[in-house]
Amino acid sequence: MTAPAPPTLPNLHLLEEVAKKYRLSLIGLQRKARSKGFTHIKIGKKRYLTDEQVLHLLQGATVTSRRETDLAATGERAARRRGRKAAA
Repeated sequence: MTAPAPPTLPNLHLLEEVAKKYRLSLIGLQRKARSKGFTHIKIGKKRYLTDEQVLHLLQGATVTSRRETDLAATGERAARRRGRKAAA
């Protein structure tokens, strides 16, 4: 019988390293961490993020483009405006 494999420990990244690597505001990250805005690991006074937590943090900050819907809305407004001028 073989012994069970020990659990693998996650890679830990200091909050300062994450801020520098991804060009984020360190103070903003610290404030958000203190207000429990995202999950993290706190050991003493240091705060760490695992690879998965960094990915989740970045996914939460991802902004999606609305360019196509904005262009369609602009086209509709322009068409309505042209319709009013023709009726006058």
